[in-house]
Amino acid sequence: MHKRALLVVSVIAILALGVVAVSYAAQDKPAGPPGPPAVQSAVSHPAGPPEQFGEGSHHRHGFHSMLKKLGITDDQKKQIRALYVGFRDRTRKTRTDLMSLKDEKKTMFLSGKIDQQKLAQLDDQIVKLKTDVMKEALKLKRDRLAVLTPEQIERVADWKAAKAFRARMKGMHHRGGMPGKGMGMGGGPED
Repeated sequence: MHKRALLVVSVIAILALGVVAVSYAAQDKPAGPPGPPAVQSAVSHPAGPPEQFGEGSHHRHGFHSMLKKLGITDDQKKQIRALYVGFRDRTRKTRTDLMSLKDEKKTMFLSGKIDQQKLAQLDDQIVKLKTDVMKEALKLKRDRLAVLTPEQIERVADWKAAKAFRARMKGMHHRGGMPGKGMGMGGGPED
């Protein structure tokens, strides 16, 4: 149950970053070639940072590098952008309702008059709305994958595998143990 709650919180955090990125992208954009706001990771995040996320930041470099390495065509950029716009349109009311519920909950806390029953109702509604947004975000990921060619998907898979390997090695380093110790490989107490 704890892992599921952590997953929900993680997805919501990612979506919140997407909202910030989109609001940033909606500001006056400098002249230049248009680019998709949602290709940051063709697989991992439903709301990647926009191209102009920051001069010299590692996000900008990584974004352009990823586009080049994947070989995303202009047509694919348009398709992915359209998918992201559709996601934002489909989730607009849900996201607005979610913000209202969070505001209502915060107001309750700030007033110091906490109604436990009302708080429980708000929490239930928030969980439902977050679940609805998460379903759409996962659909967006699947739809973005469908835009990629088999070769591009293979590259993404290679990057994901390398990232998982690096994370595993980093975890092994921090734990100071052997690969099988506490890492789900038959040597730890959680196996």
